Amino acid sequence: MGNAAEQLHNAPQPYAAELVELDNAEQQMAELREKYGTVPDYSTKEGYKTGKQAIQALTKMRTGTDKARLAITKPHRDFIEQVNQRAKGLIGEVEQLEAPHREAKREVDEAEQRAKEARIAQLRERLEKEVTSYLDTAEGLDPTGLAGLIDEAEAIDTGGYFDITKEAEDEKARVLATLRERHAAALERERLAAEREEIERERAELERLRAAQAPAETSAPTPGDVATADGTVFCQEDPDDWEGLGSALQDVPAADPFGEMLEDLQTVAGLDPSQAVDVASAIQSGDIRHVSLQQ
Repeated sequence: MGNAAEQLHNAPQPYAAELVELDNAEQQMAELREKYGTVPDYSTKEGYKTGKQAIQALTKMRTGTDKARLAITKPHRDFIEQVNQRAKGLIGEVEQLEAPHREAKREVDEAEQRAKEARIAQLRERLEKEVTSYLDTAEGLDPTGLAGLIDEAEAIDTGGYFDITKEAEDEKARVLATLRERHAAALERERLAAEREEIERERAELERLRAAQAPAETSAPTPGDVATADGTVFCQEDPDDWEGLGSALQDVPAADPFGEMLEDLQTVAGLDPSQAVDVASAIQSGDIRHVSLQQ
Protein backbone atom coordinates (compact mmCIF):
# COMPACT_ATOMS: atom_id res chain seq x y z
CA MET A 1 0.00 0.00 0.00
CA GLY A 2 2.84 2.33 0.90
CA ASN A 3 4.65 1.54 -2.35
CA ALA A 4 1.52 2.37 -4.36
CA ALA A 5 1.18 5.74 -2.64
CA GLU A 6 4.84 6.47 -3.20
CA GLN A 7 4.57 5.51 -6.87
CA LEU A 8 1.54 7.79 -7.25
CA HIS A 9 3.40 10.67 -5.63
CA ASN A 10 6.45 10.13 -7.81
CA ALA A 11 4.47 9.60 -11.00
CA PRO A 12 5.29 12.19 -13.66
CA GLN A 13 2.77 15.04 -13.72
CA PRO A 14 1.19 16.15 -17.02
CA TYR A 15 3.02 19.09 -18.59
CA ALA A 16 5.69 18.92 -15.85
CA ALA A 17 8.35 20.40 -18.12
CA GLU A 18 6.14 23.33 -19.09
CA LEU A 19 5.37 24.11 -15.45
CA VAL A 20 8.99 24.35 -14.26
CA GLU A 21 9.04 28.14 -14.24
CA LEU A 22 5.76 28.30 -12.33
CA ASP A 23 7.11 25.76 -9.86
CA ASN A 24 10.15 27.98 -9.29
CA ALA A 25 7.92 31.01 -8.76
CA GLU A 26 5.81 29.08 -6.28
CA GLN A 27 8.91 28.08 -4.33
CA GLN A 28 9.92 31.75 -4.08
CA MET A 29 6.55 32.80 -2.61
CA ALA A 30 7.49 31.82 0.94
CA GLU A 31 10.56 34.06 0.78
CA LEU A 32 8.55 36.91 -0.74
CA ARG A 33 5.90 36.72 2.00
CA GLU A 34 8.55 36.79 4.70
CA LYS A 35 10.48 39.64 3.10
CA TYR A 36 7.68 41.84 1.81
CA GLY A 37 4.68 40.75 3.87
CA THR A 38 4.92 43.83 6.11
CA VAL A 39 4.39 47.27 4.58
CA PRO A 40 7.06 49.73 5.77
CA ASP A 41 6.37 53.29 6.89
CA TYR A 42 6.54 55.16 3.59
CA SER A 43 6.51 58.49 5.42
CA THR A 44 10.12 57.90 6.56
CA LYS A 45 13.12 58.04 4.29
CA GLU A 46 14.29 54.54 5.15
CA GLY A 47 10.77 53.11 4.91
CA TYR A 48 10.20 54.78 1.55
CA LYS A 49 13.46 53.32 0.21
CA THR A 50 12.67 49.83 1.49
CA GLY A 51 9.14 49.97 0.10
CA LYS A 52 10.34 51.09 -3.29
CA GLN A 53 12.71 48.12 -3.46
CA ALA A 54 9.83 45.82 -2.50
CA ILE A 55 7.64 47.18 -5.30
CA GLN A 56 10.40 46.65 -7.85
CA ALA A 57 11.02 43.08 -6.72
CA LEU A 58 7.32 42.17 -6.61
CA THR A 59 6.65 43.79 -9.99
CA LYS A 60 9.49 41.82 -11.55
CA MET A 61 8.13 38.63 -10.01
CA ARG A 62 4.60 39.35 -11.20
CA THR A 63 5.49 40.24 -14.79
CA GLY A 64 7.92 37.35 -15.04
CA THR A 65 5.24 34.92 -13.88
CA ASP A 66 2.76 36.32 -16.40
CA LYS A 67 5.30 36.00 -19.23
CA ALA A 68 5.91 32.41 -18.21
CA ARG A 69 2.13 31.80 -18.33
CA LEU A 70 1.86 33.21 -21.83
CA ALA A 71 4.85 31.22 -23.02
CA ILE A 72 3.55 27.99 -21.52
CA THR A 73 0.02 28.38 -22.89
CA LYS A 74 0.90 29.73 -26.34
CA PRO A 75 1.08 26.32 -28.06
CA HIS A 76 -2.16 25.35 -26.38
CA ARG A 77 -3.83 28.61 -27.29
CA ASP A 78 -2.73 28.17 -30.87
CA PHE A 79 -4.14 24.67 -30.82
CA ILE A 80 -7.43 25.86 -29.32
CA GLU A 81 -7.69 28.53 -32.01
CA GLN A 82 -7.16 25.90 -34.70
CA VAL A 83 -9.85 23.73 -33.12
CA ASN A 84 -12.26 26.65 -32.89
CA GLN A 85 -11.75 27.67 -36.51
CA ARG A 86 -12.13 24.15 -37.82
CA ALA A 87 -15.22 23.48 -35.72
CA LYS A 88 -16.71 26.81 -36.78
CA GLY A 89 -16.45 25.82 -40.43
CA LEU A 90 -18.01 22.43 -39.80
CA ILE A 91 -20.83 23.95 -37.77
CA GLY A 92 -21.56 26.40 -40.59
CA GLU A 93 -21.86 23.57 -43.11
CA VAL A 94 -24.17 21.62 -40.80
CA GLU A 95 -26.34 24.70 -40.28
CA GLN A 96 -26.72 25.05 -44.05
CA LEU A 97 -28.06 21.51 -44.18
CA GLU A 98 -30.22 21.96 -41.07
CA ALA A 99 -31.86 25.29 -42.00
CA PRO A 100 -34.16 24.01 -44.80
CA HIS A 101 -35.42 21.24 -42.55
CA ARG A 102 -36.21 23.68 -39.78
CA GLU A 103 -37.96 26.03 -42.21
CA ALA A 104 -40.11 23.23 -43.63
CA LYS A 105 -41.02 22.07 -40.13
CA ARG A 106 -41.81 25.64 -39.04
CA GLU A 107 -44.27 26.09 -41.92
CA VAL A 108 -46.10 22.90 -41.00
CA ASP A 109 -46.15 23.78 -37.29
CA GLU A 110 -47.50 27.26 -37.97
CA ALA A 111 -50.19 25.88 -40.29
CA GLU A 112 -51.25 23.40 -37.63
CA GLN A 113 -51.32 26.16 -35.03
CA ARG A 114 -53.50 28.35 -37.24
CA ALA A 115 -55.87 25.43 -37.84
CA LYS A 116 -56.03 24.75 -34.12
CA GLU A 117 -56.78 28.39 -33.32
CA ALA A 118 -59.54 28.46 -35.95
CA ARG A 119 -60.99 25.23 -34.56
CA ILE A 120 -60.94 26.61 -31.02
CA ALA A 121 -62.62 29.83 -32.19
CA GLN A 122 -65.43 27.79 -33.78
CA LEU A 123 -65.81 25.69 -30.63
CA ARG A 124 -66.04 28.81 -28.48
CA GLU A 125 -68.67 30.27 -30.80
CA ARG A 126 -70.59 27.02 -30.50
CA LEU A 127 -70.19 27.12 -26.72
CA GLU A 128 -71.66 30.62 -26.70
CA LYS A 129 -74.71 29.48 -28.67
CA GLU A 130 -75.28 26.14 -26.95
CA VAL A 131 -74.43 26.96 -23.33
CA THR A 132 -73.98 30.65 -22.54
CA SER A 133 -77.16 31.57 -24.42
CA TYR A 134 -79.21 29.87 -21.69
CA LEU A 135 -78.72 33.03 -19.63
CA ASP A 136 -80.37 35.13 -22.35
CA THR A 137 -83.23 32.63 -22.65
CA ALA A 138 -83.78 32.83 -18.89
CA GLU A 139 -84.62 36.54 -19.00
CA GLY A 140 -88.22 37.12 -17.90
CA LEU A 141 -89.04 33.47 -17.15
CA ASP A 142 -91.11 32.51 -14.12
CA PRO A 143 -89.93 29.85 -11.64
CA THR A 144 -91.50 27.04 -13.67
CA GLY A 145 -89.78 28.14 -16.85
CA LEU A 146 -86.46 28.54 -15.06
CA ALA A 147 -86.76 25.07 -13.54
CA GLY A 148 -87.27 23.58 -17.00
CA LEU A 149 -84.32 25.53 -18.34
CA ILE A 150 -82.12 24.23 -15.53
CA ASP A 151 -83.09 20.66 -16.41
CA GLU A 152 -82.09 21.28 -20.03
CA ALA A 153 -78.77 22.86 -19.03
CA GLU A 154 -77.93 19.95 -16.75
CA ALA A 155 -78.30 17.60 -19.72
CA ILE A 156 -75.71 19.46 -21.82
CA ASP A 157 -72.93 17.11 -23.00
CA THR A 158 -69.54 18.83 -22.95
CA GLY A 159 -67.70 15.83 -24.38
CA GLY A 160 -67.88 17.16 -27.94
CA TYR A 161 -65.89 20.32 -27.27
CA PHE A 162 -62.50 18.57 -27.67
CA ASP A 163 -59.78 21.24 -27.32
CA ILE A 164 -61.89 23.34 -24.93
CA THR A 165 -63.57 20.57 -22.93
CA LYS A 166 -62.39 22.02 -19.61
CA GLU A 167 -63.52 25.49 -20.67
CA ALA A 168 -66.93 24.09 -21.66
CA GLU A 169 -67.31 22.30 -18.33
CA ASP A 170 -66.49 25.49 -16.44
CA GLU A 171 -68.96 27.51 -18.53
CA LYS A 172 -71.70 24.93 -18.00
CA ALA A 173 -71.11 25.07 -14.25
CA ARG A 174 -71.22 28.89 -14.31
CA VAL A 175 -74.46 28.97 -16.30
CA LEU A 176 -76.13 26.42 -14.02
CA ALA A 177 -75.10 28.33 -10.92
CA THR A 178 -76.52 31.56 -12.37
CA LEU A 179 -79.78 29.87 -13.41
CA ARG A 180 -80.23 28.37 -9.95
CA GLU A 181 -79.67 31.77 -8.36
CA ARG A 182 -82.29 33.32 -10.66
CA HIS A 183 -84.72 30.47 -9.95
CA ALA A 184 -84.36 30.96 -6.19
CA ALA A 185 -84.85 34.72 -6.59
CA ALA A 186 -87.97 34.18 -8.74
CA LEU A 187 -89.45 31.81 -6.16
CA GLU A 188 -88.83 34.36 -3.44
CA ARG A 189 -90.47 37.13 -5.49
CA GLU A 190 -93.46 34.90 -6.15
CA ARG A 191 -93.77 34.04 -2.46
CA LEU A 192 -93.62 37.69 -1.42
CA ALA A 193 -96.20 38.64 -4.06
CA ALA A 194 -98.57 35.93 -2.81
CA GLU A 195 -98.13 37.13 0.75
CA ARG A 196 -98.86 40.72 -0.25
CA GLU A 197 -101.93 39.62 -2.21
CA GLU A 198 -103.24 37.63 0.75
CA ILE A 199 -102.64 40.55 3.10
CA GLU A 200 -104.49 42.92 0.76
CA ARG A 201 -107.37 40.46 0.39
CA GLU A 202 -107.68 40.03 4.15
CA ARG A 203 -107.49 43.78 4.65
CA ALA A 204 -110.23 44.42 2.08
CA GLU A 205 -112.45 41.75 3.63
CA LEU A 206 -111.90 43.19 7.08
CA GLU A 207 -112.84 46.66 5.87
CA ARG A 208 -115.97 45.28 4.23
CA LEU A 209 -117.04 43.49 7.41
CA ARG A 210 -116.33 46.54 9.52
CA ALA A 211 -118.40 48.69 7.18
CA ALA A 212 -121.22 46.15 7.29
CA GLN A 213 -121.23 45.95 11.10
CA ALA A 214 -120.79 49.66 11.89
CA PRO A 215 -124.08 51.44 12.90
CA ALA A 216 -125.20 54.31 10.77
CA GLU A 217 -123.92 57.54 12.19
CA THR A 218 -126.12 60.58 11.91
CA SER A 219 -124.31 63.74 12.85
CA ALA A 220 -126.28 66.50 14.57
CA PRO A 221 -126.45 69.74 12.62
CA THR A 222 -124.13 72.48 13.77
CA PRO A 223 -124.84 76.19 13.65
CA GLY A 224 -124.96 77.39 10.10
CA ASP A 225 -125.62 73.91 8.64
CA VAL A 226 -128.35 73.40 6.08
CA ALA A 227 -130.27 70.12 5.91
CA THR A 228 -132.90 68.86 3.50
CA ALA A 229 -135.71 66.32 3.82
CA ASP A 230 -138.14 65.47 1.05
CA GLY A 231 -137.00 68.53 -0.89
CA THR A 232 -137.64 70.95 2.03
CA VAL A 233 -134.66 73.13 3.09
CA PHE A 234 -134.15 73.71 6.83
CA CYS A 235 -131.85 76.34 8.30
CA GLN A 236 -130.67 76.76 11.92
CA GLU A 237 -131.69 80.41 11.96
CA ASP A 238 -135.32 79.28 11.66
CA PRO A 239 -136.30 77.14 14.72
CA ASP A 240 -139.45 76.05 12.99
CA ASP A 241 -137.34 74.65 10.18
CA TRP A 242 -135.38 72.43 12.62
CA GLU A 243 -138.58 71.17 14.14
CA GLY A 244 -139.81 70.32 10.67
CA LEU A 245 -136.49 68.63 9.91
CA GLY A 246 -136.81 66.48 13.02
CA SER A 247 -140.24 65.37 11.94
CA ALA A 248 -139.02 64.63 8.43
CA LEU A 249 -135.98 62.65 9.63
CA GLN A 250 -138.21 60.48 11.80
CA ASP A 251 -139.80 59.24 8.60
CA VAL A 252 -136.36 58.14 7.17
CA PRO A 253 -135.70 54.48 8.03
CA ALA A 254 -132.53 53.86 10.10
CA ALA A 255 -129.66 51.87 8.55
CA ASP A 256 -129.87 48.17 9.35
CA PRO A 257 -126.41 46.55 8.83
CA PHE A 258 -127.57 43.20 10.21
CA GLY A 259 -130.50 43.16 7.83
CA GLU A 260 -128.27 44.08 4.90
CA MET A 261 -125.90 41.29 5.89
CA LEU A 262 -128.78 38.79 5.98
CA GLU A 263 -129.90 39.94 2.56
CA ASP A 264 -126.36 39.54 1.13
CA LEU A 265 -125.98 36.07 2.63
CA GLN A 266 -129.27 34.95 1.11
CA THR A 267 -128.92 36.71 -2.23
CA VAL A 268 -125.21 36.28 -2.95
CA ALA A 269 -124.28 33.18 -0.95
CA GLY A 270 -127.59 31.38 -1.57
CA LEU A 271 -128.25 30.63 2.13
CA ASP A 272 -131.71 30.10 3.47
CA PRO A 273 -132.94 32.55 6.15
CA SER A 274 -131.99 30.27 9.05
CA GLN A 275 -128.48 29.72 7.74
CA ALA A 276 -128.07 33.43 7.00
CA VAL A 277 -128.99 34.32 10.61
CA ASP A 278 -126.45 31.81 11.99
CA VAL A 279 -123.65 33.12 9.78
CA ALA A 280 -124.44 36.79 10.47
CA SER A 281 -124.49 36.13 14.22
CA ALA A 282 -121.15 34.34 14.02
CA ILE A 283 -119.68 37.30 12.11
CA GLN A 284 -120.86 39.80 14.70
CA SER A 285 -119.56 37.67 17.57
CA GLY A 286 -116.16 37.30 15.91
CA ASP A 287 -116.36 33.53 15.40
CA ILE A 288 -115.95 34.08 11.65
CA ARG A 289 -113.14 36.42 10.64
CA HIS A 290 -113.00 36.06 6.84
CA VAL A 291 -115.92 35.74 4.46
CA SER A 292 -115.68 35.76 0.68
CA LEU A 293 -118.96 36.17 -1.20
CA GLN A 294 -119.06 35.58 -4.94
CA GLN A 295 -122.01 35.76 -7.28
